[in-house]
Order: sequence, then structure tokens, then C-alpha cells
Amino acid sequence: MSDVQTMERTAPVAPTLDAVMRSPVHHHHVVRGGRFLREAGWDVLAGYGTVEAERELIRNGLVIADITPRGKADLRGSIDELRARVPLPADAVFARVSPSWALVLSPPGAVQTWIPAAEKAAGRSTMVTDATSVYAGFALLGRAVDDLLSRLTTYDPSALQPGAATGLQLAKIPAIVIRAERATEVYVGSEYGRYAWESLLTIGHPLNLQPVGLEALRAEGWS
Repeated sequence: MSDVQTMERTAPVAPTLDAVMRSPVHHHHVVRGGRFLREAGWDVLAGYGTVEAERELIRNGLVIADITPRGKADLRGSIDELRARVPLPADAVFARVSPSWALVLSPPGAVQTWIPAAEKAAGRSTMVTDATSVYAGFALLGRAVDDLLSRLTTYDPSALQPGAATGLQLAKIPAIVIRAERATEVYVGSEYGRYAWESLLTIGHPLNLQPVGLEALRAEGWS
């Protein structure tokens, strides 16, 4: 009789791995004791303190919020034709940077379900790109927002009308600034995200710039 025992073969067990996307300034939030939510595969900063305390800061101070997880589609080419063919996602913002360049901004995950339809409707002269991870984004709220931005760029931020967007140099890096309904939003390449965040906080320190989370921001009507 053989001493060799035959082991029953079983199917290999596939490891479970949930991919998590994080902002370039995620570590900053962790160090400050931030609370996180999981939305559309992102670790979203919910806040640092209580929602009510952060809402008070939004109403009466100058604040910055990390909105990097926001869905972002980069449109180039015949963007007006594309927009006429495909309705925007719910709660989305169409931000025109130039006659042939725009960003579509949405809550986390929403733009990803819109992009396939947009790609199908786009002609040969239009390009649709999922840019959610390409750009880091920060929302600025408060009466001193233009004062803060004027310390970082030669562009006059007071010239940016509600609903308008522009490309500019911010702290010597390329940026897109959008005057949205509830906030002024700044987008930079993800590789510059940490530098932009730290620059805004440093230059904003004399103005008492305070970071807040998305729970308070949404409670104040931002989406």
C-alpha cells in the first residue's frame, strides 16, 4: 500500500479585492482626523467635525472642500452638437472652458453611466473622455474667495461670471476655475493636487480658510 496520500483538488479561491480610489490629498484628511464615506468606489471625505459646525463655517467664513471624487467628463470638439444630442446626467454641470472644450461635472459615478451614450452620439470631430481621475477638484465658498484667488493668479477672479469657466495659471500651475451656483470650483491635474491644496491653505491662512467635508457642503445645497 502506498504511503502517498492523494489530496482532493479544490478550485482555487479568488481573493476579494475592492478597488478604492482616493484623492491626492487623502493623507491630509486622515492626519486631520477626517471621516470618510464610500461612494462609487471613492473614499469621499464626509467631514472633520460635526456637520452643523462645518455648515456654520460655510455660512460665515471662508472654506475649502475636496471634491476630487466628483464625476468629470472632458469634451473636445463640436461640443454644442453633442450636448444637443445627449441630455446631461441628473444634477450635472456643463462648464464651457472654450468654444470647443467643456467639462461635464456630476456627483460621484453619475458621469460614468452617461459617457457611453455620449461616445456613441459623438461625431468624428468630438472626443469624450472620462476625466474623473485626471483632475483633482476643490470647492471654495465664502465672501473672500476672490481675494484668495487673486493672491494666486494674475487673472482677475471678479471677472468670472456665474456659470462661466476659464483656464488660467494658479500658483504657477495650469488650472480650470468654474463659477458654479453654490461655489467657485478649482480643478488641476491630479499630479498637482497636493501642491494646489497646500498652496490654497497656506495662502488662505491669513484669511482663516478652513477645510470642510462633503456632508456639510451638500447640506448647504451643493451637489
